[in-house]
Amino acid sequence: MHQLQLKTKQKQAVDAVNDPVVDTLILLGTVGTGKTDVAAHIVISICKTFPNTRWPVFRQNISTALETVIPSYLDMLDKMGFIQDIDYIYREKPYFIKFPNGSSIRFREADRTKDRGGKKIKGINASGNHVDEPDELDEEMLVQAVSRKGRKNEEGQPSLSILSLNPTDVQYFVDIYNKYREPEIYGYPPPNIRVIEFTLEDSWQSQADINQLMTNPKWWVERYLYNNWKYKDEDQTIFKSQLFAKAKTDEYKTGRQTVGYDVAEDGKDLSVAATWDNFTLVDIKVTKKREEKVATDKQAHWLINYSDELSIGYENVAVDGVGIGVGVLATARDNDVNFAVYKSGFAPDPTLTFEAHAPTESEIERAQDIVSYDMLRSQMAAMFAQGMEQGKIKILDSCPYLKELISEAQTHHQDITNKVFRLESKKDIKKRSGKSPDVFDAVVMGLWLQMKKQKKVELGFFG
Repeated sequence: MHQLQLKTKQKQAVDAVNDPVVDTLILLGTVGTGKTDVAAHIVISICKTFPNTRWPVFRQNISTALETVIPSYLDMLDKMGFIQDIDYIYREKPYFIKFPNGSSIRFREADRTKDRGGKKIKGINASGNHVDEPDELDEEMLVQAVSRKGRKNEEGQPSLSILSLNPTDVQYFVDIYNKYREPEIYGYPPPNIRVIEFTLEDSWQSQADINQLMTNPKWWVERYLYNNWKYKDEDQTIFKSQLFAKAKTDEYKTGRQTVGYDVAEDGKDLSVAATWDNFTLVDIKVTKKREEKVATDKQAHWLINYSDELSIGYENVAVDGVGIGVGVLATARDNDVNFAVYKSGFAPDPTLTFEAHAPTESEIERAQDIVSYDMLRSQMAAMFAQGMEQGKIKILDSCPYLKELISEAQTHHQDITNKVFRLESKKDIKKRSGKSPDVFDAVVMGLWLQMKKQKKVELGFFG
């Protein structure tokens, strides 16, 4: 088993574990600097060193954990020279890693909509814990998660909470960060809390990857690459951070369900299904992960079964009708299923509305006099932002991949020229940033079906 070579900040994080005063280690800062990887290295090392260690790893949704924190742990095991089924076993449903010495790492949800009051978490007796992206968690769930430590430490293992996150507006972490950066103004952090800030210099990414991230809007680069947490200028995006905060809800009334499905077959792109209930975004599922290859006929059958399970009419499922999505639509038709076809390059639809009925001709004319759109995708993006601003669109706060949705939405460039609103194309954003906004596109496709209405007829007077 070889020894992983750590950078300076990673070493500082490991050293903090050996400080008996420290019981909370906060790893924060620049995206792509391996904060989760460092947490995984620490947890694995403790589990290997101390028998019978119990270490839960929390993420708000297990579906998101499957794309993020679980792969980080499995990759770290490989980097540290562990051999699967010899040095550890990995199992799914429930998801856990177990070592021959009786130690285990279990991946747990911390979703208050599925665990009211954190009752399931309260039953966990653990040595320590790792919470990935703790700013996603409801405050009560976070308190419950970090409290499950020091209850299984008979072998001398540390009682430690590890929190790994990017820059955030959650007040608790802002307060801790301010104390860490400017103690002369805000006071020093409590001695039991150790903050390790990661910057671009600590990144494990290639310079080419960093250069791609630098092409994002200035405010994003300032906050997420340069750790300028106080930078608030979001003039380059219609998707202001406060819009998503305003849209979050923990309840909704059931009604008409629609699904948007963005299709990928191989490569780094995702296949994503986004489910709306009326104008509340309630669920996001990834059916093809990055680097996976999943044939379109298999995806079509999954989508048919998913529609049947939720009793969603096939006409209420929108599939990307450009490129690879055609394969899903063709397989569906072969099975006598006709999904709705969405093409981002369609002409804008002036009848789309948040109201119960389509707008009248005069209402359409008034709206078009204010601003028009170059294509349907631009229109849907603008109306998505408008709906959140007006309180007409809500997002269930336990919706998986919410952070990914926000990031993808905010990294788009856009402009208004001669009263025509243009959103950066999916092709261009992928070329610029190296990442396709698949979650975002699935979400707006499902929203498109919610906004389609039958045309309203204006009745005149007969003389």
